[in-house]
Amino acid sequence: MTDILCRSMLFEGKAIVTAINCTETAEKARVIHNTSKSATNALARVLAMGVFMSAGFKGLRHKLTVIVDGGGKGGDIIVCGDCGSKVRCRMDNPDCFSGEEVRPVQEVIGAQGRLTVIKDFGLKEPYNGTVKLVNGTVDTDFAYYFTVSEQLPSAIATGVKLREDGSVAAAGAVIVQPMPNCPPEIVETLVDVVRNFKDMDEIVATHTPTTLIEEYFGHFDNKPLQPTYPAYVCSCSREAMERILVSMGKKDATEIIEQNGVIEFNCDFCHRKQIFTKEDVEKIFEEANDKNNDSDNK
Repeated sequence: MTDILCRSMLFEGKAIVTAINCTETAEKARVIHNTSKSATNALARVLAMGVFMSAGFKGLRHKLTVIVDGGGKGGDIIVCGDCGSKVRCRMDNPDCFSGEEVRPVQEVIGAQGRLTVIKDFGLKEPYNGTVKLVNGTVDTDFAYYFTVSEQLPSAIATGVKLREDGSVAAAGAVIVQPMPNCPPEIVETLVDVVRNFKDMDEIVATHTPTTLIEEYFGHFDNKPLQPTYPAYVCSCSREAMERILVSMGKKDATEIIEQNGVIEFNCDFCHRKQIFTKEDVEKIFEEANDKNNDSDNK
């Protein structure tokens, strides 16, 4: 089934529920980063939150960065997102607890650190919100972030189900958020629904986002909105690597070429390699110099 994010307005627009299936996205992340079972379980949950937070972006240049730094065995987890829930991720120690059965999410993430969210809308300064981790479970930590940093009391449940070989059988999330001036009794009612999910891992494995919303929230005057289709997409390119090369300066680039014969860049998000030879470097700096001269002459 193709990954999909579905939203519905509840109680005549007083609240909104979002249900996410990001199974294929999480599985691609697992394959790219060769994550252990425990790392996959934690990473897929943070990835689901990146899918949710970037779904609302309208501009093609809007950028999301989520950093979870909790001091756990998995190290830092970083998820980046673009318009339309196009996400990518990395983690410091993707092989943590390798060879073991799935350990609790808290052991991978840790709880002695911070959750940082950076939203760049192309303005002078990006939005930057940071909160202390509550317990390293993802659900509680992101709910706390939304409540404190964005003044949106939120109920969040993520779920991940793995196969025996460690591949992702299902991954997703449910997020309920009130609209401004939503009555407290409605907020409490919706929070109770999410709290009463018995086994979110099983729910995401046995429900589509549409059937999940219908079963658990359909009686709350639900009005479906346009869906979004998440995907794991890396934004790296040879052109971007060339710009990094130019920013290094010709002197440093030449020294690396003399020492190693080539300059090699490896993308942290997709592990795609870009290799530049001595001839490539000379051509790149020659073209950059020509562009600067043209600019000066205008």
